[in-house]
Amino acid sequence: MTKRFLSKWLVILSVVWLILGFSYDFLFVLVASICILVAAALQFPFREEEGWECSCGYDLSFMNVKSNRCPECGNIAKLEWSSTQGELSTATTKRLHLTVLMFIFSFVLLLLFIAGVVLAKMAIA
Repeated sequence: MTKRFLSKWLVILSVVWLILGFSYDFLFVLVASICILVAAALQFPFREEEGWECSCGYDLSFMNVKSNRCPECGNIAKLEWSSTQGELSTATTKRLHLTVLMFIFSFVLLLLFIAGVVLAKMAIA
């Protein structure tokens, strides 16, 4: 099971837990926050060479120049060239932005859970 596949399922599962959390029990919000945090952590590492990999994970840096297909799976290979050394590919940049948003959303949900617990304690007292 790949990291990206597991990350997608954790995000889907966390959406379900968020719906349950706002409907039934606020503890589900904490579980959803942790799942989104784990899904964001699974997105690492970010590599410069990611634009030279096929979706199957095959390294295309040694691919035959005459062919535009991946030797491993047969998909059309899309290579991304960067204008400067050290620049990340477009797919990696998008994944980096998504990961940062997932971290922020996870911490917002965690703060929302803490605020809900504190407000519940204040209502009881």
